[in-house]
Amino acid sequence: MRLGILLAFLVWASLAEGADVSAGRADCSGPDAAEFFFPMGVLGERRPQFDQDAFRREWYSKHLRAMAEPSLSCGESPGESYRFLWLRTFGRPIAVRVENGRSNTLTAVELDGAGGYEPGKISRKVQRQLSMEEWKTLSDGLKATNFWNMPGRPTDRGLDGAEWIMEGRSEHDYHVVDRWMPAAGAYRDLCLMLVKFSGLLPSGETKRDTVY
Repeated sequence: MRLGILLAFLVWASLAEGADVSAGRADCSGPDAAEFFFPMGVLGERRPQFDQDAFRREWYSKHLRAMAEPSLSCGESPGESYRFLWLRTFGRPIAVRVENGRSNTLTAVELDGAGGYEPGKISRKVQRQLSMEEWKTLSDGLKATNFWNMPGRPTDRGLDGAEWIMEGRSEHDYHVVDRWMPAAGAYRDLCLMLVKFSGLLPSGETKRDTVY
């Protein structure tokens, strides 16, 4: 009995810190479920007065649904998958997903809405294979960030700005890192690397077309 209570507590503590989550989840009822993309508890604190986790799950998920993206935390995944979701308040939402199942592939989607408002519709989509050199560059970037051991939740946030959300799935392990406009460093470099691979990196010519 005591062992069962201890195990339950350890699972809860893991979720509360945004740590790795088993992708063999029992709450994956369908793509319209609130927890379909992100397991409960990994994106913020859940308090009676304001549930940060539910707020962010709903916000991020509506953009991924508009992009017709799959869940990385639900379902089967034989290899490795990573996805960067970039939600700039005024900029077009962008997601870049890479997978190394049978081959190294990249799928990127840009919406015509705004990251801090409504998603809009798909305006551009890119699908191509990654070279072995590109996959190695990505792997080096993941090691440089120590991605799988990074704390999941951000320590600070602002108002208008950008959310940089990176998910990872390796067989039955799932991890998500959520940062508010990360400063120069390995994590920012990793995220921008994926956008550059996709060819969707903003040019900075307008306010909606700026890297932040």
